[in-house]
Amino acid sequence: MEKVFVHPECPFSAETFNLLAQFYAGQVPDFYMAHKKDCLKYVEEPLKYILSQVEEQLPDCMTKHLNIKDEIWAFDIETKYEIAPAYGLTLCFNDSDNSSKLILLLQESRLIFGFWAADKCFASVVENYHTYKSDVDFLNYFKRYNLPNRHQCRLKYGGEAYYYNGWEEFERTMKPEKSIYELLESILKEITIDSIESGMVSYDNILVALSLNKSEDLLGYSAKQLIHKIAQTFKKLFPLLLISYGEDNNDDSLALISQYFSVYEKEFNPVYQLEAISQITGFQTTQLTQWIHTINRKGQAIIQGPPGTGKTFIAEKLAQHLVGGGDGFSDIIQFHPAYTYEDFIQGIRPQSQDGQLTYPIVPGRFLEFCEKAEVCEDTCVLILDEINRANLSQVFGELMYLLDDRQDTKRFITLASGQKFRVPTNVRIIGTMNTADRSIALVDQALRRRFAFIPLYPNYELLQNYHKREATGFAVDKLISILRKVNKEINNKHYELGISFFLTKTLAEDIQDIWQREIEPYLEEYFFDNQKKMDDFMWDKIKDKLSN
Repeated sequence: MEKVFVHPECPFSAETFNLLAQFYAGQVPDFYMAHKKDCLKYVEEPLKYILSQVEEQLPDCMTKHLNIKDEIWAFDIETKYEIAPAYGLTLCFNDSDNSSKLILLLQESRLIFGFWAADKCFASVVENYHTYKSDVDFLNYFKRYNLPNRHQCRLKYGGEAYYYNGWEEFERTMKPEKSIYELLESILKEITIDSIESGMVSYDNILVALSLNKSEDLLGYSAKQLIHKIAQTFKKLFPLLLISYGEDNNDDSLALISQYFSVYEKEFNPVYQLEAISQITGFQTTQLTQWIHTINRKGQAIIQGPPGTGKTFIAEKLAQHLVGGGDGFSDIIQFHPAYTYEDFIQGIRPQSQDGQLTYPIVPGRFLEFCEKAEVCEDTCVLILDEINRANLSQVFGELMYLLDDRQDTKRFITLASGQKFRVPTNVRIIGTMNTADRSIALVDQALRRRFAFIPLYPNYELLQNYHKREATGFAVDKLISILRKVNKEINNKHYELGISFFLTKTLAEDIQDIWQREIEPYLEEYFFDNQKKMDDFMWDKIKDKLSN
């Protein structure tokens, strides 16, 4: 495609949407011919440029089979297309009839990009999916990779409207689906080849797409950011184009999907379902779902509780889920009393260069993390382990302002170096806090207000389920009885003895060592002024209770 100049800050402008509003309010062909120069400048050329750059970011196994179609979509909402007036470009197979495609549509109020199949292609999607389900690699692909984001999934078929991520004209939605596999499985419960052929279900279109509203999102994107977002979405949705490719191309589609495994392995993380976390940790999926919602709503949360409750372990598993299926990443930093603003945000670092000592301002771990997250389309998670062990007001500095309202996407600060900085919207922060640590006093109310708190206390049922599941043969009920007595004597939920000490398959062989080397030192610290209570929980007495 011919390269054109597009402003790097934002490819579209208010003039673009003013023009489109007039375009669709009048007689489309006549208006277009009368304002062709403006349409080229504000609508067509930016779209062509964006899609040409998107094409360059797509892997060879996509681009060698696709070509760009330059076409105006100006269909009325009342027509059979029911897609609303839009100007768009499409990517479709070289030798196909163009009834399924990757679309880039510009409406008068939004930009839409994703996968669309019309008419008989919808039946092909259903039919081919049934055909390919016997292929293990194909099935694993759909289970492994996510849809473009985690909002509600909406599809349109049989006169009923289902769209992915929101067109207001239609209200009925499906439950949130994370992967293309889950999405197809859910609609296939209602739609089968037999139901289509018998006329029980009529088919029309299938649309899986993202939309950016002009006033809230689109005009805030640079051309680079927008191109990356569209390219990542097309990569994720390309398999839907493959399975709608046509009945005569099944072998070719499967071969392309096989090639595509290597691309996805490099670019996208495997999906990590909450059910898998539930199985490992013992927490119910409803509880885990609430925690994920809290983290996404607030942007940052702290998992707090006494030692041995698995705070860091849970944080790592939640991070795996949050980055699952996307191109994001997770990282972990452990705070300590010597950790500083210079380590976390930025500071002067002496360096030797050509025999000369220089003092450049070097970004800290958090700035490096955010710079890396800026080029990712999906969620990135930073775990701050033992967050309360550092002087947080000093370490966070100006970050306190940015954490105050994560919903404000335009909020930024100017650092001492003069650099403008904001926390990317795709960044999530998960802290862990040991409530038995006396340094908890350093967490002031101003900081507490900026975090959501997820309490984690000893859960004896989890301990019991673990030993039952692993068939360890250990008398866990007797151990739980002892732990209940210990925590009752402690009589402070922030200092209770956790269960993670005892989550081991070889507990029968290790229990004495665990109790004497880990539990007794902790209890001696807590009962330092009450030796009588301490004596009741020494190993010599505990071992008799475990054996009786």
